Amino acid sequence: MIENELIGPIPENPAEALANWRPIRERIHERFGRAGSEQERVALLTLYCSTMNMAEKAIGPGEQEKFREIRGHGYSLLVVRECLNGDRLSAEKARVVLAREMESGRMARDHVLTNPRELARLSAEYIHTQQLLKQHEAEKGGWLARLFSWLHR
Repeated sequence: MIENELIGPIPENPAEALANWRPIRERIHERFGRAGSEQERVALLTLYCSTMNMAEKAIGPGEQEKFREIRGHGYSLLVVRECLNGDRLSAEKARVVLAREMESGRMARDHVLTNPRELARLSAEYIHTQQLLKQHEAEKGGWLARLFSWLHR
């Protein structure tokens, strides 16, 4: 493993990627939410793809379909998050992000997110899930947290 300034240790070979892809994926997703620039988000997307590429090389044939599903979902989630402007999908951001991702080779031209309806659907699902998580956190915090949550709606 080598040290990365964004997320800490990252794999140097497929065996290390296979053994560590889940925690690396979690760290990338966590850090993505705090990324302060497009350059940082691009670096995290690149790390995500390279780690998953290495891990896929080491995964057995019986597990590859499930792995690819998880990998695709994780990548799509990162892209959707970048296309949001607060609680709304930004068509302009989406256009820029999708073009950048296709140009870099990380996204295929026929990727599900290139369909505007699918992008809108996945964005709405993500936003709804985040709202439910916030509501759940507020309910765990007692009456005062619920009051503040209600006031911020």
